[in-house]
Amino acid sequence: MSNDHVTKYRWVIALIVFMGIMGMNVMWFIPSPLLTIIMNDLNLNLTLGGLGISIICLLAAVFSLTGGWLVEQIGAKKAFMYGLWLMATGAIYCYLVDNYTGFFISRIVIGIGSGLCLTISGVIVMKWFSERERPYINTINSLLPYVATVFTFTLTIPLFILLGNSWRMVIVAWGIFLALTALAWTIWGRDGDDLDDVPDETKQTLGWSLYINVWKNREVRLLSIALACDLWSFQFLSSILPTFYTAELGMSLQLSSKLTAIFPVAGIVAGLLCGIWMSRLGLRKPFTYPLHVMIFVGTFMAINYTGFLRVLGIAMAGFGNAGWAPALFTMPMEFDDMNPEKVGVVFSIMLSIGYLAAFISPWLGGWLAERISIHHTIFLFSISSLIAAACTFLMKETGTYKKAHSLGRGV
Repeated sequence: MSNDHVTKYRWVIALIVFMGIMGMNVMWFIPSPLLTIIMNDLNLNLTLGGLGISIICLLAAVFSLTGGWLVEQIGAKKAFMYGLWLMATGAIYCYLVDNYTGFFISRIVIGIGSGLCLTISGVIVMKWFSERERPYINTINSLLPYVATVFTFTLTIPLFILLGNSWRMVIVAWGIFLALTALAWTIWGRDGDDLDDVPDETKQTLGWSLYINVWKNREVRLLSIALACDLWSFQFLSSILPTFYTAELGMSLQLSSKLTAIFPVAGIVAGLLCGIWMSRLGLRKPFTYPLHVMIFVGTFMAINYTGFLRVLGIAMAGFGNAGWAPALFTMPMEFDDMNPEKVGVVFSIMLSIGYLAAFISPWLGGWLAERISIHHTIFLFSISSLIAAACTFLMKETGTYKKAHSLGRGV
């Protein structure tokens, strides 16, 4: 493929990847605004309802760990294609669900596909885009969970009403979207090539030994812990906040969904602002630990205040969660001696640890909330944001020193 063709074709690749990642995140969050309805229909308690949401994270944790190895074995195109088709199949199967077991199986299949797509999307970006372009592409990539959450909390209830008050058909509709995305990737997807020159010795460490080699990197360990702490609070807050507002504060389903939608809307604004600013400034750390502190403060306000301060708190929590995401996805690509295979392994490790935390969080949180209240559980879980702040504060700056100094700023 000629350079000109690559330059044009990479945007086709990017568009399909973005569609797949957005659909994946919709599948993750979509039971949240419908959770009360699903629980009543399938006769579930809050613990089982939370498990139904978070099981995707457990499977994502397991299968994202194998993603780096799978790319090495069969290539990025096939691995991403399998992930997309699995998610589509799991979602469409939901049409046949008539009990919790069937719902759980549907979520398991979606979770396996999610794990594959999570890791491999980073490899695809590394292969198709230059070092200068990656922060901007990662900014878009990091916004997709928040775009998906906006869709989830603003469109799910109207779609539920439009489709005859059927929560199954809402999930199936998004499954069809994923099936079309999978078909597009099957036809037009490509593996791509590494655009950066990487020392030969970094390409000779293959197989599972590469995981051991990567884990020795202090920055990988710190970033993995930070992501785990971030997803711990994010997953519980995003999945349980509508239930908190309806069950403990007595709000309507529509009002609680509208309030919760502020979270991802603020995230989209944050992702754009912080991503562009980060890319132009050439620094990463200023967009990490201050935003984790903001998450903690915003969460406290969202559950303890009323009126404008509540809205501001939800917005601050959403801003903090999304604002650090461009740095999260960019920093591994700037660690020493990185190539697509190593980046795939870094993403595998940190996403596996992160999504394991995201799996435990709603399940344990649901159990704990039934004993000490949803309010107290949200507060306790939000403390993990401060741990994430400490980890990212201790990390080294990976951004472009030259650009930072040219702007008169130290590192």
